[in-house]
Amino acid sequence: MERLLPATDLPYEIGALYSRRNDIHARLGGQQQGGISTPATSPFVILFTGEAGQQHGYHDFWDDQGILHYYGEGQRGDMQDRGGNRAIREHLLNNKRLLLFQMMGHGQPYRFLGEFRYIFSYEQPGVPDTTGNLRTALVFKLEPVQDDFAPFQHSIADKALPEVTLAETTTRQLVEIRAKQTLFKRRLLTVEKACRITGIADLRFLRASHIKPWSRCASGQERVDGNNGLLLTPAADFLFDRGWISFENSGRLLTAGDLPSEVSRRIGLRLSAGRSCGHFFDEQKAYLEYHRNAVFERGWKNSADPLAELLSVTT
Repeated sequence: MERLLPATDLPYEIGALYSRRNDIHARLGGQQQGGISTPATSPFVILFTGEAGQQHGYHDFWDDQGILHYYGEGQRGDMQDRGGNRAIREHLLNNKRLLLFQMMGHGQPYRFLGEFRYIFSYEQPGVPDTTGNLRTALVFKLEPVQDDFAPFQHSIADKALPEVTLAETTTRQLVEIRAKQTLFKRRLLTVEKACRITGIADLRFLRASHIKPWSRCASGQERVDGNNGLLLTPAADFLFDRGWISFENSGRLLTAGDLPSEVSRRIGLRLSAGRSCGHFFDEQKAYLEYHRNAVFERGWKNSADPLAELLSVTT
C-alpha cells in the first residue's frame, strides 16, 4: 500500500506540548472528552494515548516492527465497530488523517506524536473493561507516516556526514540501526514523560538516552527496550552518559565525587546529591544497577582524549 506523505500544514510540531482545549479542539473541532475525537468540519481523526486509558483496559504498545497497536474506544462490554473505531478504520476512505497525542497527566498539556495510518485491526479477547469484566477489545495497527522519529535535541557532533557511496550490506545495516533507534525512542515515551533533572517535557529540548549504553547491550531487545532509557536535557544527558551522575533505584540522585564544584554550580542544573528525581519502575532498576556499577564514576575515565571524542561524530 502506498505511503501517505507527512502533512506539512499541520499547526503542530512532533514532540511539542499543546493544550487539548485551546490548541487542539479550538483549531480542529471534535469532542473534548474520550480517547478518539472525530471533528465533523476538519479532515482529521484525533487520537489520544496514555496511562489514563489503562483503567478502562486499554494498553497501547509498539511491536518489534515499529507498528503501534492502539486500543479502540468503549469502556464497558465488547468494543463495537462504530463511532471513533469506525472512523479509524475508514479514515483513508473518508479522506481523514490520523493525528496522535500523548496524555501527560491530569491537567497537563498533550504531546504531539505525529501522523499515523491504519493498516489492520484485530480482536483481543480477555481484556478487562471499566468494571473489571472481561470483554473483547478492538485493536488497531497504526503505521507512523514519518519513518524517522527524531524530534529530539541533537549535539553539534550529530551534523550530517558528507554523502558517500556505501555497500548494500552496510546501507542495510544503517537502515536497521536507525529503525531500532526510532523504536527505542517511541517505546521510551511510554515509560518516561520528562527530564528527570529539569522536568522539561518538550521533546525538542531533550535527548533519548540509554541507561545501559547501546554498545554494551547484551541483545537487540535491550537496545529497543523503553525501560532502558531516560529523557534528559543535553547537559544532563552528557553528565549521565559520562558517569558524572546516576540514580539510585529509589530515584535519588547520585553525583560523582570527582565532579568539580565549579561545574556543578555553573552548569545550571540542581545536582544536589540525594535529591529525589521521581519513581522508577522495576523494569528500569536492572539497567540503573548496570549504570551505577559500570558507568557511574567510570565513564569519563575511559576517554583517553576528551578533545578528540568531543569532535567525533556520535550515534
